[in-house]
Amino acid sequence: MKDLQKLVGSLNKSGALNGFLGGVAGGGLSSLLGSKKGKKTGKKAVKYGALAAVGGLAWKAYKQYSEQSQEANQQKDREAYDRAMSGRAQSHRTFDFTPAQMPQQSFEQVAESDTGSGQLILMRAMIAAAYADGHIDETERQKIFAQVETMALSVPEKAMLFDELRKPLSLSELVQAVPDAQTGIEIYAASASAIDLQQAVSQQYLQTLANQLCLPRELVHSIHQELSSL
Repeated sequence: MKDLQKLVGSLNKSGALNGFLGGVAGGGLSSLLGSKKGKKTGKKAVKYGALAAVGGLAWKAYKQYSEQSQEANQQKDREAYDRAMSGRAQSHRTFDFTPAQMPQQSFEQVAESDTGSGQLILMRAMIAAAYADGHIDETERQKIFAQVETMALSVPEKAMLFDELRKPLSLSELVQAVPDAQTGIEIYAASASAIDLQQAVSQQYLQTLANQLCLPRELVHSIHQELSSL
């Protein structure tokens, strides 16, 4: 599993977080001095850290995807959805990834959830992805421990995440837990950011995840473009 705090720094340098949770998910608070709104946003950014960074990456990828020809994308989306559904044996849940239909705020709200549900599912996705090669080594385990300790979760929820280090969610269980389209995009971004994209087993895992989430090919490509630019 990759170092999530390094991911935050890389995303800040790349500009992926500009305007997202105040553009300070890495803890850079200089632009927020003075205003009550700024102080509130800054506290959120520090609190959510790497998970806010994942949301920023997902938002930037979705924005770039939306800036392409919307009419062409909508047709491709329908074709991608039909292909994905034709090979899907599980439930017929659908998400709408129509370009420019999801606002930035909806991506921010995934990590901001007062219940911690958004943070929880993103970490569960990262753990499942880190386990794609069949094991989680001690270094990966310690990185996950460190991230979980910073999250606004209850003791039982943190204990559940630690239990999942021994038995992570299956890919199908993860997909079933995704509540909406923007969370689905962040789930994919979180998974892709957590593992070695050069490994064949990782590539296969992400391809299957994208298919089960019915993510349009162009949107997946945009996410990987953002990751490769870090």
